[in-house]
Amino acid sequence: MNIVFDTNILIDIQKKNTNILNKLKGLAAKYPSNPHITFVNYYEFLFGINKKTSRKKESLEFIRTFPVLNTTKRTAEILAKLKNKYNKKGFELPLADFLIASLVIENNMILLTSDKDFEHFKELNKIVL
Repeated sequence: MNIVFDTNILIDIQKKNTNILNKLKGLAAKYPSNPHITFVNYYEFLFGINKKTSRKKESLEFIRTFPVLNTTKRTAEILAKLKNKYNKKGFELPLADFLIASLVIENNMILLTSDKDFEHFKELNKIVL
């Protein structure tokens, strides 16, 4: 199964967060294929880059190395079901989180994140650091 990096993981990698980098080294043996990102993560990272004053070129080169999962009609179907299910349970999570979860589910991958909100999604394969 392939790993999908959440935006917080991308930021930690770029900041050279040794704790996250060490955990990634440990996961690399179990998940050797190249990690992916979702369209949403790509957008969020680009949004952050546009606010930066330094290292923009380096940041762009970094984010462009990842394959991107894009939305489809199937993504919308999964998204609608997830949002209805979890809103009924009282979990008002950001639409971006629902989109990320839907893309990861659709592509049968594993989300790597440090965002505890993703723990709510029972049908999502995830590793929450």
